[in-house]
Amino acid sequence: MEKSIVFENAPEQHIYAKIIYHISNLGLLVLIMGFILYIFGVLTPLVPLEELPQYWSLSLTQFLEKTGAPTGWRWTAMLGYGDVIPFLGVTILASVTFVCFLALLFSFLQRGAKVLAFIAAMELFFILISASNLIQISH
Repeated sequence: MEKSIVFENAPEQHIYAKIIYHISNLGLLVLIMGFILYIFGVLTPLVPLEELPQYWSLSLTQFLEKTGAPTGWRWTAMLGYGDVIPFLGVTILASVTFVCFLALLFSFLQRGAKVLAFIAAMELFFILISASNLIQISH
C-alpha cells in the first residue's frame, strides 16, 4: 500500500496570492483605462500625441527640458494629463509586493512568528527607502 503525501499551503501563501490577483487586476485596469483616456483625447496630454515623434531622438535631459515631463513623484500632481494618468496603473502594479509584505507582516505577528515578521518588516523598510528616493546613487 502506497502512502500519499498531502501538502497544504500556508495561510500566508493564500493571502499573498489573493493580494497579487486583485491588485494586479486593478493595476492593469487602471493602466488600460488611462491609456484609453490618453489615446482618445478624453484628457489633454502634457505632450500632444502628434508632437511625440519630434522628441524621440532627444536625450532624456533634453526631452524633460522641452516637454516639462515630470520626474520622481512629481507626476502625482499632474494626474489630470492624459499621458501622465497611466503612471497610476504602473504605481498600483509596483505596489503589489509592498502590500503583500504588509499583509504577511500582520499575519506573522498574529501567529507569533517573530523571525518571519522581522524579515517581512525589513523587506517593507527597504521597499519604502527605495521608493522614497532618500538614498540616491549616481553613476
